[in-house]
Amino acid sequence: MAQILLQSNAMTARTPMSLRLRVLAAIALVVVLGAAGGLAFAGWLARQTLRAELQAAMDGGRQTVSRAFEDLPRSDQPEHNLRQLIATFDGNRHVSAVLYDAGGRLADASRPPPSPAVPPWFAALLDPRLAAQRIAAPGGASLVLTPAPQNDVGDAWRQFGDALAVLGLVGVFGAGLVYVTIGQALRPLRELSGAFGRVGSGDYDARVTESGPAELVRLARRFNSMAGDLAAMRRRTRLLEEQILKLQDEERAELARDLHDEIGPHLFAVNIDAAMLGQSLAAGRQQEAAQRVKAIQTAVGHMQRQVRDILSRLRPAQLVELGLDAAIGELVQFWRSRRPDIAFTVELAVDEAALPDSVQETVYRIVQEGLSNAVRHGQPARIEIAIRASDAGDVTVRVADDGIGRRGPVVESGFGLVGMRERVEAVGGSLSIQPGASGGWSILARAPLAPSLALDPGRKTP
Repeated sequence: MAQILLQSNAMTARTPMSLRLRVLAAIALVVVLGAAGGLAFAGWLARQTLRAELQAAMDGGRQTVSRAFEDLPRSDQPEHNLRQLIATFDGNRHVSAVLYDAGGRLADASRPPPSPAVPPWFAALLDPRLAAQRIAAPGGASLVLTPAPQNDVGDAWRQFGDALAVLGLVGVFGAGLVYVTIGQALRPLRELSGAFGRVGSGDYDARVTESGPAELVRLARRFNSMAGDLAAMRRRTRLLEEQILKLQDEERAELARDLHDEIGPHLFAVNIDAAMLGQSLAAGRQQEAAQRVKAIQTAVGHMQRQVRDILSRLRPAQLVELGLDAAIGELVQFWRSRRPDIAFTVELAVDEAALPDSVQETVYRIVQEGLSNAVRHGQPARIEIAIRASDAGDVTVRVADDGIGRRGPVVESGFGLVGMRERVEAVGGSLSIQPGASGGWSILARAPLAPSLALDPGRKTP
């Protein structure tokens, strides 16, 4: 049980105080400190004022007593006159008088007015600490004047209570007003907190009302903008996922077509040649058997080349083994051997050692896709490939042809163009595809480089 209580207390201690309570506590602290300072100053002023009043009353009483004592020797009834003198101090709020006879015994005393009960600490706080004054009377008697601050201290105590009551009422009313005001001002934060929870659970359509203080309005506006960006990003991510799936299906279909159109017939031919080879050997037709063996070798060699082409599309092994320059050279040589009527120009003006592997892969794929599109669809007479590094810290890849092309904006409906753009954006670059000045298409891609990239003088391959 004790352990449970300790854990509960620890959790309570870790729970942060709400902003509303913090503001109220700060205001209460300021009010309490201000009230304490004000009351202390008011008490100091009241004590000084009371001291001045009592001192003036003591001086006045002393003058009265001194004049009465001057006339006392000429009086026929001195004792009666002394008692009348004491009676003049009856009801005095500031001074009390006490008469002692020649033997030092109490002869008479004034009767002060009734005074309210005051806490001792408050009376000690306002006590002016004035000393009593003894005045000698003719005949050996004496009269003692003593300051009497009790009634003034009682009045001050009543005023102090009234002030505390007013401060209490004002404090309670002010705290309630501040509590309600802060609650209204912080209401957008509660809405914002709920909206953050919805966004955290994947609901990017959450929006908050742009109301309240200017700071919260700006915060709500930025939240709505962030939620909109996240929603747009999610839509784009879903679109890219769909495009990737379609691209994968297209690649699978293309591989299936290549296997069916290129590998399948030759496998069928090898199977037939192998069967005929067995028959030729059984019949002793050696020349015919040799021709069948040669046909099988030719078909197998063709299939090996097709398999290498397929593998190069799936993963450019020559890029890893030979480097970017040699891999692009192999790629150009592949198309040059099949389309000798096309003039290929390659310019590589970049230090490939400074390119990250991901950027080299992206550059190779852009050139591969650009060449494939130009050769298959553009009917070009010339294709230019330029890879350069710029002072801005990026590498540019340009593949341009002078084929048939078309004017107007490019509609990226093909999977190859979508794949190129996705590859470039994956490394933080950009891609633009525009009709060429002399026909055909011009593909320009930019990808970021390391700051330490060194420019090559440039190598051109005709």
